[in-house]
Amino acid sequence: MASYLNTNEIRLSLQQLVKQYVEECESCKQLSDEFVSLIKHNFCAKYVYYNKDKQQIEIGIEASEAPDTYPDIKIYKFPVKKAVKWLDKSFKDQKRDLEFYGKLLNRNDNFNSSEIVLMNR
Repeated sequence: MASYLNTNEIRLSLQQLVKQYVEECESCKQLSDEFVSLIKHNFCAKYVYYNKDKQQIEIGIEASEAPDTYPDIKIYKFPVKKAVKWLDKSFKDQKRDLEFYGKLLNRNDNFNSSEIVLMNR
């Protein structure tokens, strides 16, 4: 069965999915592969790391402008408990981004759909 979602419905579903990712992270003390993929996608991150001691997610983003220099990686740190809020701020609503989000939602067992189809705004 297919689910037809518009941009706002995808955003709300993604918020629920991030809540689930956070719960999993807090219980097993690691980030799931899908959660890492989402963070890398939204922030164009080079790496994502979960600091268990500080309970924060560290994101490395390339800050250098010139492609022929050694990469300058800027580190951003976010508390895992606030992941829903800061990931929601990075939500992208371009077609390819929404398709990426739909694929993440399709892989999740809590969404009772065999396929999520993006509807035009």
